[in-house]
Amino acid sequence: MTFASDQSLKLTGVKAGADLSAKQWYCVKMASTAQEVVLNILASTSGVGILQNDPADGEEALVAVAGVVKAAAETSVSINDYVAASTTGRVKTTTTDTNEVVGKALEASSSAGDIITILLTPGTLAG
Repeated sequence: MTFASDQSLKLTGVKAGADLSAKQWYCVKMASTAQEVVLNILASTSGVGILQNDPADGEEALVAVAGVVKAAAETSVSINDYVAASTTGRVKTTTTDTNEVVGKALEASSSAGDIITILLTPGTLAG
């Protein structure tokens, strides 16, 4: 199945709060500095979305906050799995109600770093 590109709502007016030039398609969260985003590496931390470009520190960051988007995945993500941020900033399967859900996998991953399509719907699993 092929998904049309750019079916997402984007957050604009934010900058990279660190060098994210190698982190396109990774999970990001708001930084402690206003209007900056940084890599989200904790499943229990509420993220803001998925980085859609590859900005260096201080450059404009394009962040998808809802919709159908590409995301870098960890291994063994199956279609329909709920996904959360991993310790690398990629998405991983989650079933834990303390994890902040990034979305739902629309494609599977078999290798770390695979780029998959997800339905980006941030929230938490019901406990």
